[in-house]
Amino acid sequence: MFKFMDAHHRTGFTRELLLIATLSVVVGGCFGYNQLGVHLFSLKVEVRGASKAPLVGAVVRCSSGETVTVDSSGIASLNFSDVGPYYITVRYQDNIIASYNVSMPSDGGKTLTANYAPPAASSGGGATVSGGSNAFAMMGARLYPILFQYVFNAYGYSIDLASYTPGQYTEWQINSDGEKQYETRKAFLTSLANGSEWWQVSFASSEKDSMLMEVLFSGKLESVRRMRQRFGNEAPHEVPVTEGWYTSPMKLTPESIEGSVVKKGVSVTVPAGSFVCDQLEFGVSPGMTLRLFRTPQVPGGVAKYEMVSENKNIYSGELKAYGNGAVTTLNSY
Repeated sequence: MFKFMDAHHRTGFTRELLLIATLSVVVGGCFGYNQLGVHLFSLKVEVRGASKAPLVGAVVRCSSGETVTVDSSGIASLNFSDVGPYYITVRYQDNIIASYNVSMPSDGGKTLTANYAPPAASSGGGATVSGGSNAFAMMGARLYPILFQYVFNAYGYSIDLASYTPGQYTEWQINSDGEKQYETRKAFLTSLANGSEWWQVSFASSEKDSMLMEVLFSGKLESVRRMRQRFGNEAPHEVPVTEGWYTSPMKLTPESIEGSVVKKGVSVTVPAGSFVCDQLEFGVSPGMTLRLFRTPQVPGGVAKYEMVSENKNIYSGELKAYGNGAVTTLNSY
């Protein structure tokens, strides 16, 4: 039995998930671009609930610092004063409905769509919700966007500098404040005739609670079309997938990647071993640096990545293992 309790009694994996959400607010909110008072760009977020009716009361937050509450029109308009990347979340009653990585000016003028599917009501009352996968479904629906952000990108940018081939996988140890917080795994399972791709994603806390998902993406991680999930040792089940709550990571140009190399031949030791790497650094926002350690020896081409603010490590991902032979374990295809 796995329980999600009140804020003072949450189990280990819940704390890890809340840490992920907290980190996303810190990285995506506190270090955004300053508003200058002159709105150069804008975009809209359309938020719909049951029967596509406007989801009045939903809250749209942007790393620029702007927060907009959705009214009867169902539309939230966001304004931007600077060029560059931004992170947007859409929430309703503590549920994360959608998250987006956008960049100005290329995404200026767009309308993003977020659809909310209410979680199934629990059979019990009070602050404690028990029942394994049902309990996790309630929590997971809020955090899927954040979880995918941490597996496939950092500050909205893809953390993969090379491609995976079918069957390849990488496992990661995610650290914050110098301590291990949780572990993730991602594997490219197979591609379909229409170009869609099945990926496997897993999360485990230090207390060994775990979640495994197999996700069908359109194209190269463009949008989620289908998902199956298993929590712990329970039977796998289909997860309802709606449009709009996943945004693909932004791809860096080859010129940008090569221009970011600050050192070559850097020795990096991570749980998966020692690698000779190129050190890449990007100033993703004032005071915030994304640092990647590139090596051709592993799938995805990265052995370690860090988000650093004023020489302080906010969080990092270290390669724990990698290899071939990954296959579906949830009978997804």
